[in-house]
Amino acid sequence: MLKQTHPPFIMKNNLIKISVIIPTYNRSQLLEQCLKALAGQTLDPLFFEVIVVNDGSTDNTKEIIDLFCYSLPNLIYLEQQNQGPAVARNLGASIAKSNYLAFTDDDCQADSDWLEKSLLLFTNELVGIQGKTYTNRVETSPLTHQIDNEKGSYAVPTCNAIYYKPAFWEVGGFDESFPFPHNEDADLAWRISQLGTIRFCPEVCVYHPPRLEHFSKLKKRMKIMESEFLLFYKNPVLYKKYRNASPWHTIYREVFFKHLPIKFLSSLKKISTPVFMFQNFGLILYWWYDLVRLFPRFWSLRSK
Repeated sequence: MLKQTHPPFIMKNNLIKISVIIPTYNRSQLLEQCLKALAGQTLDPLFFEVIVVNDGSTDNTKEIIDLFCYSLPNLIYLEQQNQGPAVARNLGASIAKSNYLAFTDDDCQADSDWLEKSLLLFTNELVGIQGKTYTNRVETSPLTHQIDNEKGSYAVPTCNAIYYKPAFWEVGGFDESFPFPHNEDADLAWRISQLGTIRFCPEVCVYHPPRLEHFSKLKKRMKIMESEFLLFYKNPVLYKKYRNASPWHTIYREVFFKHLPIKFLSSLKKISTPVFMFQNFGLILYWWYDLVRLFPRFWSLRSK
């Protein structure tokens, strides 16, 4: 369902220079902060649109959208039912009016000049821009989710990515077959990069505050590693170039034997808050266990 949300005295305009696309699911409070940041952009709000795609939320997401109908005159609200962020982003892109698709997430806050600098830096030879995403590192822990991408990443996280719309659709947009919301952004970036240059522009900034997650949700995180196999088999050459020799190297050498031990040791820094420290220990131990438990599932994917 598509709804144009705007005050009655503002005419629909055809001067949209850039389209912001935000998938959301049950994060109305975070979405409010995201939209506040967009309402405070230095770019005239008549020159950009914000397309929010609600993926079946059961909270007050629609009420939050209504709060911004005056400050964001080109605010569009779409609804779908639990189809995931890749589908949501493609849906938003399908109705975007401009040739520049600016993707961010509902738990992010764009710097005030995010859109203005994106347009300024998007030159003709580019097919995409990867912006800098920063976080508050002091508040991060194994129990938080955040993106910290201050030097650029071959994965080009979609919390801060701007693509040239003709290139986006030439490669077919996001691949909706990824089993989890993981690696569909890298897959898109790798395919688009075959058409031209995706430039890292540290001036194009988005803040991703650490988001505390429930233990019950976090302990299931290792299952998203299944997406490593789809990414590898879609383009093994680029996977080997940008990530690892195989998904097995990524999952077990990098995560199991390298990153998780580092996280385990870093949890000792939380000794002043023993409950928090032991929660961290418990989560990391469960991830180790889960990667062992998931091995047969991953093994079954090796030839697919």
